[in-house]
Amino acid sequence: MKRVYAFLALMAVLSAPLAKGSDIAGKNDIQALAAHKQWHHLLHVRYHPYTFRTLSQNDSPAFFLSEQGKVDPAAELQADLEAFLQNAMAPDSSAQCRFPARYHWLKQQLPDAGFIDQPCPEFEEWRQDLAAHRLTLIFPASHINSPSSMYGHTLVRLDRKDPESSKLLAYSVNFAADADPEDNELKFSWKGLTGGYPGTVSVMPYYVKTNEYQHMEYRDVWEYQLSFTQEEVDQFVRHIWETRDTHFDYFFFDENCSYRLMALLDAASERADLADRFVRKAVPVDTIRALKDEQFLYQIDFRPSAATLMENMADHASVEEQAAAHLLVETDLPIDDILSGMTVGEQRRSLELAQAYARYLSVKKKQANPVLRQRTIDILSTRSRLPSGAAFPAPDKPPVRDDEGHGSSRLMLSANRIDGLWRADARWRIAYHDIMDVPSGFVPGAQIQMGEFDLGYLEGEGVQLNSLTVVDVLSLSHMTDFQSPVAWGVSGGLDRFQAPGSELFGYLNIGFGRAWHTRVPGPEDRPTGDGRLFVLGQVTARADNQFRDGYQLTAGPRVGWLWQGALTQELISFTWEPLTAGDDHIRRALLIEEGFTGASDDQLRLGFEREWLGSQATNRWHLSYAWYF
Repeated sequence: MKRVYAFLALMAVLSAPLAKGSDIAGKNDIQALAAHKQWHHLLHVRYHPYTFRTLSQNDSPAFFLSEQGKVDPAAELQADLEAFLQNAMAPDSSAQCRFPARYHWLKQQLPDAGFIDQPCPEFEEWRQDLAAHRLTLIFPASHINSPSSMYGHTLVRLDRKDPESSKLLAYSVNFAADADPEDNELKFSWKGLTGGYPGTVSVMPYYVKTNEYQHMEYRDVWEYQLSFTQEEVDQFVRHIWETRDTHFDYFFFDENCSYRLMALLDAASERADLADRFVRKAVPVDTIRALKDEQFLYQIDFRPSAATLMENMADHASVEEQAAAHLLVETDLPIDDILSGMTVGEQRRSLELAQAYARYLSVKKKQANPVLRQRTIDILSTRSRLPSGAAFPAPDKPPVRDDEGHGSSRLMLSANRIDGLWRADARWRIAYHDIMDVPSGFVPGAQIQMGEFDLGYLEGEGVQLNSLTVVDVLSLSHMTDFQSPVAWGVSGGLDRFQAPGSELFGYLNIGFGRAWHTRVPGPEDRPTGDGRLFVLGQVTARADNQFRDGYQLTAGPRVGWLWQGALTQELISFTWEPLTAGDDHIRRALLIEEGFTGASDDQLRLGFEREWLGSQATNRWHLSYAWYF
């Protein structure tokens, strides 16, 4: 009889006009309600640009009550309505408890349907434990030395109503690939690009993610408070409950952490339609720009990483204090002997810098070191006996946020002169940044390019593909008194040499080395830009029938100078490949390039390149205009 009553109630709902005020008021057609934008958002129904189908992006059968729910929103709506109308259910057993966001939305659309709320104590206890009052988008900035974190990351923190409550004790919502912990970075990157992992929504204390991103990965964090109402926050929490035990496909370029959070926010607010802006790619900073464009950003805060704090301390410490910090951590000399002869202020600075350095070393080694741990305790104990208060000023907030940098896509038009011939080029890059781009808002010395197509028209040869960059990553992280990162780079795709008539070849380049930071002082001893010298040892593999035996494997150094100023950029590099296999032609290349920034979204470049193949040389001059969008 229960099913009979539910069926009769459902028929009454479908034959009655919908709620007044609804976007589809007056249409007593279930198909119209199923076509509502918000119902699609709740089911994560989107148009797929590659398969040309409209279907749910959720890949868990448990996310649907209808067998056709993934591809048919109307069938899912009918199944949900029938299930929501059932009553006298045991606690936590009803469909209302499983899908509280859908149930809440349908109650608003159909206030006369006769829904009876069923007991859901498990959900209510979880919701009260979260105590969400505000939503804050968290953006840990890009981490160039981790391929999985090159573009940055986003998650949502659920802030409590009490302004005195600790943000670290709040909960956070995160979407990430459910990766195999045994996979290395290369395998992780490949699976992330090709959808080899399921993506899952998780809820965890914020301090867990803070420790991971600030201390474990040493990334600065931006916090963007969102202007969602309490009703929208409540609906967001309901929807997270619906999705937390399900999975979606995870793709690094489009259906990634930031895209999925936009879709979750869309499901919480009828004001939001964010995910539809990201059809083929979703770069985290672009999703922040979308929130800004839709006026969802309310307040923005900066949280420096442990590495930033340590380097800020080192910048404000004297040479003697830096030396003492090294001795405090790297030796077993008595602490009092090391600090002997120092003033109280010098001792405080030395001890605090030493403690930051010890924490950095423990994170870098990724394993417990009982000697270092005991030494850290001794350092903290000594510091506790000195006057309290900050020994160093807080680090300055970056003048330009990541989302205030140039657009993640770029179109570059170039006029080239190659050994007496003219060539016109058009280069389109899907994402994201190279070391000669406008640097504001990006990690100095970092380059991440994916998906760049370079088409050219050369006199006498017509239109041709000059190059196709699949991936081009370069990290010129510089050495400091307390950090010694490895500079590295990897690139791959299709390319051709500059000499007219050259053929395309496939290539893979890998390099490791060191970079050294230099500063040019400006007014009041402030640097006017960021300069660095670098040396890399590179190995390059090329494949094509133009090479003897069909391939060439070379090795040699690349040395260079990079300057990244606010108005001008400069790159000088020389590559020499004396060690060869498969083809014994020795190659060398000299590149000199100048960039002139007009605004954050355009740039003018002038460059000269000389390539040697044995004793033969090819010269190329170019003038280029870059537009970022």
